[in-house]
Amino acid sequence: MPNKINFEHHLSERVMEIHFENGFQASSKADIEELKNEWSKALKRWHSPYSCLFDCRKLSIAQECTEDFTRLFPFFKNFFMKKVVGFVGEGENTDIPEIPFEVFAGYEAAAQKTGLARGAGLERDLTQLRSRIQIDNDFGAHVMEVSFLAETCFDSREDIETLRSKMQNILMMWHTPYSVVFNLQNCTFTAKGKAEFSAVERFLKGFFCKTIVGYSPEGEKESYPFPCFRSRHKAVGTLEHEGLVSGDEANCSSRRSQVT
Repeated sequence: MPNKINFEHHLSERVMEIHFENGFQASSKADIEELKNEWSKALKRWHSPYSCLFDCRKLSIAQECTEDFTRLFPFFKNFFMKKVVGFVGEGENTDIPEIPFEVFAGYEAAAQKTGLARGAGLERDLTQLRSRIQIDNDFGAHVMEVSFLAETCFDSREDIETLRSKMQNILMMWHTPYSVVFNLQNCTFTAKGKAEFSAVERFLKGFFCKTIVGYSPEGEKESYPFPCFRSRHKAVGTLEHEGLVSGDEANCSSRRSQVT
């Protein structure tokens, strides 16, 4: 069974979570390389140092893969990772020789060590639209980022209302103008959904939103109700003239060329 790797990004808290739906089993170097490649892709979301919360439940590393596995973590420390913290299930053994970082019993205990006051939680019903919508606030860059944990198609007024409602809950955290950036890797709009989105745009513009853009569109660019760009750094780059990007953020294009 192939490893199913999921990433959770907490941009404002600067924490990346790496979860494995069926545990991580490395029986060959190809398995380690797959994790390295997927992790490298996930780094395109990041522009500042971060901590990593790593899922060690049902982890199995073949002896011949141990060295390659342990090399992953010094490698990613060269790309802004400050530290990595692992977790296993409650009551399970945390002394795992092949894991070169500290491991805690229980997800919440490990999450707190990374600076997350409360983790995102391990159980989500991704059949529900509201659960698929993930929102991260990057207050330093004045950006609210919306992404989707599974395939999502906005097709009705009800779908758009769910999106508006979830974003409204986040707005109470903002006290300055901001822009909204959509990660569209798992997101599409029908013609009706695109038309209905105008209500969300009017709502956000009434609460200090300056710009709405998207990146990595899964569908045709013309099918989305806001400008779309191929990559995140291009989308965020359109906001730079508004002074929205913090001066301490790394240059995306220079970082991308180094991550292999």
